This record gives sequence, structure tokens and C-alpha cells, in this order.
Amino acid sequence: MGKIVTLGEVVSDIYRAEGESPVELPFIARPGGAPANVAVAASRLGSEAAFIGSVGEDLFGDFILRALESEGVQTSGVVRQKPPTRTSLAFVEISDTGDRSFTFYRSSPAADELLSSEDVTEEIVSGASFVNFGSIPLIREPVRSATRRLAEIANELDIPVAFDVNFREHLWENPEVAREAVDSLLDLSTIIKMGDDELAPLLDTKDPEEAANMLLERGASLVLVSLGSEGAFYATKDFSGNVPSFEVEAVDATGAGDAFLAAVLVRLSEGEWDEAAVREAALRGTAAGSLACTGYGAMSALPTKDDLERFMAGAG
Repeated sequence: MGKIVTLGEVVSDIYRAEGESPVELPFIARPGGAPANVAVAASRLGSEAAFIGSVGEDLFGDFILRALESEGVQTSGVVRQKPPTRTSLAFVEISDTGDRSFTFYRSSPAADELLSSEDVTEEIVSGASFVNFGSIPLIREPVRSATRRLAEIANELDIPVAFDVNFREHLWENPEVAREAVDSLLDLSTIIKMGDDELAPLLDTKDPEEAANMLLERGASLVLVSLGSEGAFYATKDFSGNVPSFEVEAVDATGAGDAFLAAVLVRLSEGEWDEAAVREAALRGTAAGSLACTGYGAMSALPTKDDLERFMAGAG
């Protein structure tokens, strides 16, 4: 089934819990962070998975490592940072419509920002079917250089690079800085995934097909554009198409895009990248993303391989 190696941020997502006391505000901690979610999702879908990152020597760092290891994710690539550097927290608010807002509590620098290029070794990457990262590690050094190092090693070893842009405008100094940082990794990427809301600020277009053509001209082999409730768009130089989403009772969309990408990568790890395989991979991705919306937290509702097979069979 292959091995998916991911790199980047990992956080504790903090959700409000039920409570009646006016002098207590209870919370539940759940592990999160896009690349960590992809690693867990890939592991649940039957792939080997490894995560490269950095956490604090603190309560939440311990918690995250236990969570990843309990899911079968290899953590030999995770380094620990001493106080006062801390593992980041993201307080998550869910509206009645399922929309999310995040409030981040981070030390400066945060633990995930201190991953260095020396922490990324060929040994960790060797044998992978894909490596994956997003744009958040590109905000600061030294993790920016660590991310580029991962892409360079993968290119040297002929391992496909999956760049899930995952643009969070409020984390950047300004959009131009973000565009420059993202642009620097596009030429090293084999698969590029973006959300339809990321196209205009980063590529100056709202049209998925136009965006895909731009990225394919830069050397990408496959472009994926998630369209929310409308499903997803996929494109290579030889073919393109759309796949639908699946109807579920959604409560929290956190992790849905990560489930989508993991399902695509796991399917494509099987070898063929022809039109039938890519379409099936994208369809499995939208199914996995839909299932990820049915529970609270980024990881709790990520489907297993059996979950996904049953769900798709039931949906026809």
C-alpha cells in the first residue's frame, strides 16, 4: 500500500465541553494539524505513515505523540523543544451551521516552527510513496528550510511530492509574502491540492480549470481543487473532471480536506495514474472528506479502510 510521509504543524485543537458551572469553562483537547491529520488518515486507510515535526516538552506534546503512535504513525521524525517553547493550541469554535473559527495560542517561536533542515533525513523519507506538506511551515525559518529540504530529498529519490497549500491568510504578514513562499515550492511538487477559496489570493483566478492549467505548466502532474459541498475537480495534462461530494450529517469540517488528500494518496500509491485511477482516487477522497465531517475534531471521524468501503458501497 506504500508509505505516506508528512511534515509540518501539529497542534492541540481545544473544543468547548459541556458544563453547567458559572465558574468553570471545561474543554476537550483533540490532536490536529493538517499534515498530522493526513498521516493518521493514511494509517487508518491501510498505508504506512510517518510524521516529521516538532512539539514542546510539555503536556500537549506528550499527548500528541501518544495520539499519533496509537494510530500507528511513525514518530521517529518528531523532535522535542525545551521550555519556554511550547506546543501550539488552537481553540475551535463551531457555529450552528458547522462553520469553524480558530484562536491560536502559540509561544514565539512555537515548537512546530523550530524544526530544522538537519532534522529531515533521507532515512526518514526513503521508501515513501509520497511526501506531503502545506504552506503553514513556510511562514518562518527554520521550518521553512526543513520543508524545502523534504521536497528536495523527495525529488532526488524520485518520490512524488504532494503540496496541500492550505492557505491561512490571517497567519501571514500579507498575501504577497504568502504567494512568494508558496510559489517557491510549486516547481518541486508533483501533486498540488488547493481549495477553491485559495485560488484567487494565490493564483489570481477563481476558475479551477484555469488554475490547474497554470500549475500543470509549472510541472505538476496532478492538480486537485476541493469545492466544498460541490465535490472536487481534478486535472492532469491529459484529462480532467469533477467528482461529487457525499451527503452526510455534518457537524465539524475540521480535517475533511486532510481526509480527502490522504484517501487520494493512498489510492494512487497502488501504482496506476490513468484517468480511471485518478477519478476513483478523487471520488474516494470526497467520500473520506464527507465522513470526516460527521464527528468533532480533526482525527476522531477519519475513516478506516473498512469504513470508507462500506460508505461508498452504501452510496452506490
